[in-house]
Amino acid sequence: MEATTNGAELNVEQTFAIGELAQELGITTRTIRFYEECGLISPTRSEGNQRIYSRKDRGRLKLILRHRDGGFTLEELRELLDLYEVSPNADGQHKQFQRIQEILCQRMAEVDERIHTLTDLKLRMQERITWAEREITKVD
Repeated sequence: MEATTNGAELNVEQTFAIGELAQELGITTRTIRFYEECGLISPTRSEGNQRIYSRKDRGRLKLILRHRDGGFTLEELRELLDLYEVSPNADGQHKQFQRIQEILCQRMAEVDERIHTLTDLKLRMQERITWAEREITKVD
């Protein structure tokens, strides 16, 4: 944690080491480095060249982790992060939520289509199993 003084005002910015952040979020340090390599988070470096993560980096990682399992691509995650970066206020957050909703609705339509396709495939397979069972009894 860093403390800086600005006149009479004390400004404390919470920072995190990579291991602390990994433990808190339940992920590996490699996962954090991966998102850094992708440009989704940008930690600063200490004099000893260790990564120093800010509350902003922590928040970005939380958003990434919340949505990666929902099928969001890296590019979509970047888009969501950029929406808030451009307007780091309620308007940016509102735009994020709208985009999240759009992406999820699109994913739901894709899942519904896959379910339909797989249901048809399952039906055709069941018909072939029934046919094969009849053919087996003819041979016996």
